[in-house]
Amino acid sequence: MHWYDKEGNPKHWVESKNGTKRGTTLRDARKLDLVPSVTSVLDIMAKPGLDRWKINKTIEASLSIRRGDFEDNDSLSKRILHESKREVEAASERGIRIHNLLESFFKTGAIPNDKEDEAIIRSVQTLLHVNCGDQEWISEETFAHPDGYGGMIDLHCKETPDESAAWVIDFKTKEFDAGAKNLAYDSMGYQLAAYREGLGYDPFARIANVFISATNPGISIFHEWSGEDHDRFSHIFKHSLEVWKYTKKYWPEIKI
Repeated sequence: MHWYDKEGNPKHWVESKNGTKRGTTLRDARKLDLVPSVTSVLDIMAKPGLDRWKINKTIEASLSIRRGDFEDNDSLSKRILHESKREVEAASERGIRIHNLLESFFKTGAIPNDKEDEAIIRSVQTLLHVNCGDQEWISEETFAHPDGYGGMIDLHCKETPDESAAWVIDFKTKEFDAGAKNLAYDSMGYQLAAYREGLGYDPFARIANVFISATNPGISIFHEWSGEDHDRFSHIFKHSLEVWKYTKKYWPEIKI
């Protein structure tokens, strides 16, 4: 789980008794008065799309691994699970690397030397220009909301004097080809609605995902969520937050 203090600073790690770092737990959060991240709150909900992807990775691993001579079912099952988890971890690491590339670009303007990495940057840059216009983008800003949750937003921009709407953007890395369909799930909209409110933007702020192909560098797809869904998404997140609090028996609201 990811955590933030009530000023919005990330507190994902704490120092253990032997001086090493370890992941922050709910017990730590209670002591340190931390708030959960948006994604940690939404983990309380089922994610059928993600579950299907993990199941498919396990099936792929089972088809690629040969049973050893005299190997029993227990040993084979463990090897299949290990291989499927390795692929899931590799996908996560790839996503983190791409997010870091984009953060570096939007904060410094730096273009990577690697051609595939440059193709990713240029693709996202073009998509944002076409769909959002010229904006002063803010990358990886963190927040803590009075309702008792926090987060880090991949990219956002404020409403401009010419009444150009604010935007809140979240990047998603996936394995897909050009022309891919059905990449977006409603849970991604819940996340963006929570970020929009966390930033204090009004309901008219626009929210969108940018899907970045992890297997075809340079292919990206822009998905804006309809304004008609914003209110519904906000309600779903707020109710999920209440379920999270009652399940964890922890109410970290921020007193103003």
